[in-house]
Amino acid sequence: MILFQKFLYVFSGNRRQLLVLILVFLLTSILEAFGIGLLGPFLNLAGDPSKVIQDSYVFSRTYQTFEFAKPSDLVVWFGLFIIVVFILKSIIYFLSKRYSYKILFHQVAVIQERLFDTYILAPYDFHLTRNTADYTNKIAGEAQRFGFMFALPMVESFSHVILITTLLALMARTNILLLITSLISLFPAFLALSFLMKRLKVWGRLSTIAREETIKAVNHGLGGIKETRVFGCENYFRKDLKQHVYQEAKLQVLFQSAQFIPRIMIEALLVIAIVGFVCASQLSPNQDFQSTLSSMGVFAVASLRLIPVASNLAQCIGSLRNSSHTLDVVYLDLKDIEDDGWKEQKTSIQSLDTLEAWNSKRTPTYSTDLKITGVVYQYPSSTKPSLNGISMEIKKGESIGLIGKSGAGKTTLVDVILGLLTPQEGDILVDDQSIYKNLSEWRNLVGYIPQSIFLTDDTIEKNIAFGVPSDQIDQSQLWYAIKAAQLDSFVADLPDGINTSVGERGVRLSGGQRQRIGIARALYHQREILVLDEATSALDNETEQLISNSIRALAGSKTLIIIAHRLSTIEHCDRIYVLEKGTVARSGTYADVVLAPQA
Repeated sequence: MILFQKFLYVFSGNRRQLLVLILVFLLTSILEAFGIGLLGPFLNLAGDPSKVIQDSYVFSRTYQTFEFAKPSDLVVWFGLFIIVVFILKSIIYFLSKRYSYKILFHQVAVIQERLFDTYILAPYDFHLTRNTADYTNKIAGEAQRFGFMFALPMVESFSHVILITTLLALMARTNILLLITSLISLFPAFLALSFLMKRLKVWGRLSTIAREETIKAVNHGLGGIKETRVFGCENYFRKDLKQHVYQEAKLQVLFQSAQFIPRIMIEALLVIAIVGFVCASQLSPNQDFQSTLSSMGVFAVASLRLIPVASNLAQCIGSLRNSSHTLDVVYLDLKDIEDDGWKEQKTSIQSLDTLEAWNSKRTPTYSTDLKITGVVYQYPSSTKPSLNGISMEIKKGESIGLIGKSGAGKTTLVDVILGLLTPQEGDILVDDQSIYKNLSEWRNLVGYIPQSIFLTDDTIEKNIAFGVPSDQIDQSQLWYAIKAAQLDSFVADLPDGINTSVGERGVRLSGGQRQRIGIARALYHQREILVLDEATSALDNETEQLISNSIRALAGSKTLIIIAHRLSTIEHCDRIYVLEKGTVARSGTYADVVLAPQA
């Protein structure tokens, strides 16, 4: 029951279609059972038309009502009626299967969209314990697996159960003794299926883990192909991937092979039961063989449908068990959307989905200062706070530097300033208004330039106007950003200009060019406050000097918050804060903090 509730939650939005589908399957099953049920009387009528018409009230009334010339005419028309029933059943069955696939393929797309929404709208600390292989596997792999290994078997199980129920009811009405014999004979198949259930679930969980580890191996080995090649790590990643792909292959062999065991047993046992019953009836002197023959005609046709349907039902149950882990992981991640802490962020971001919202979107401004007051932040997995009572005041247009040893709290402070982490104590005020009253507006005020700029495998234009639809890119704003970031001469030398592709992660650009694109990105989006997190530490001295010149050119027009290891990067700053163990140890001008001797 819990499994079905989880299924309905994941399937939300299409429950009415699911109900319609079940009703269509019910109609198909009734038509099929009705058609098969007519075969017994048809065989009787075909065997001795005159006697059956005389003995049967229904056939007698039909014969008289339609005024057939001879009994054989009734046989022909009754046969045509059965043919029409089966044709109608087949058409409805085809349409129902097509409708089921339409629902399921659409549902897979819906789940992939919902999962992506969950991840991209999740709080930042949610991502601190996740990796992209996990996201990729769930969106591209587990969503598909849910559709075809869980949702489809679940829907087909309804169809199979309905059909099996109607066929069993028909067989019970035809010959209850034969039905009981057949069901008893299937007991070993039920035992085999129950024996496999636990193993199928374990195999499904291990298969998911192996698939995720395979994606990790691909990401790690090919994502850093330069380092992989230089350090000669190819064999390490090859062995890592080989281990997991063959582990998943082994698990799939076990699962697919186990799927056939109940089917083989059901087919063999049911045939043995029916043939055995016929043989036993031949040995009984009191058995009416004509009656047995008509019963066997119904049973034979019903069994032709029952055997594959029962076998498929067993396979569906096995698939549901094997894929129950997939349902769990998809359900748990989707369930996180209901977290109250996400709703405001989800609503504010989704409100920008429309073209009108994009066009009306304006970057907010601030007038006087940014105040950080008594900020305390402790990571969920940590035993002590990373920030402990941080306070500082930054006037509009000022440049401040943050320095300190690794682990002093610089990056955590930046994440708090960016609104990615919410402090347990303290506040951040802009013009004496808390940023937490409207985080989306605050984020439209702040730009971030990290040490390693994330670039998409797209053009320079698309990377600068990051996240803006192509038809809404402001060309004048784009070229302002390019010139301000001192990229104009570089772009002018390119054959395709701003339409030049940068390659995956900007592989075709130098480090300095990537950093300037990062600066241009922040300027294009008209951010008033720029946060530079070790933005020049990975560059050579000459390139670092060029980027520093680009940054200094922004001083006064933009508020700059700069984390740096290289002290030359922060020489021009109006004020410098030294962080130690999550607190401000001292602050002042460059001369006061860096050049003055420390006590």
